[in-house]
Amino acid sequence: MMQKTTRKLAALASGIALAVGGLTTGAVTAHAAPQQPAAPNAAAAATCNTNSYSKPAGYNYYPTGFPGGTWLTATYGCGTVWVWPSTNRYVKVCFNYNSGAVCPGAYKYALANTWTLLATGVYGGAQYKLAFQTSGLTNGYYNG
Repeated sequence: MMQKTTRKLAALASGIALAVGGLTTGAVTAHAAPQQPAAPNAAAAATCNTNSYSKPAGYNYYPTGFPGGTWLTATYGCGTVWVWPSTNRYVKVCFNYNSGAVCPGAYKYALANTWTLLATGVYGGAQYKLAFQTSGLTNGYYNG
């Protein structure tokens, strides 16, 4: 009887060790740094730059500050601005013209981990910011 109990305990301990090992491996994999997504399309892959962003909570713009502060610069030959947020967000693009900063159009609903086209006809060297409808923390990528 003692030998059967010992075998059962050994089997149980082995099963627990496998389960815990699987959970640990899953946890490490789940927290691995995300890989930069591929460019949204072939034209963007050839001519546009993809960069990461991290907008802190309490701000509606990336880079923070509007209408002043730092602005992103559109890549020459690209012509578009895309966003890949880590969470679902309403977002649009604001441009910095000589006459002042403007945020044309409505916010677009950008799904998490998916490229969303925000603007077309963007000239190279144009200064722009990503404008988020809410001020919660968000991060992801932009391409433009």
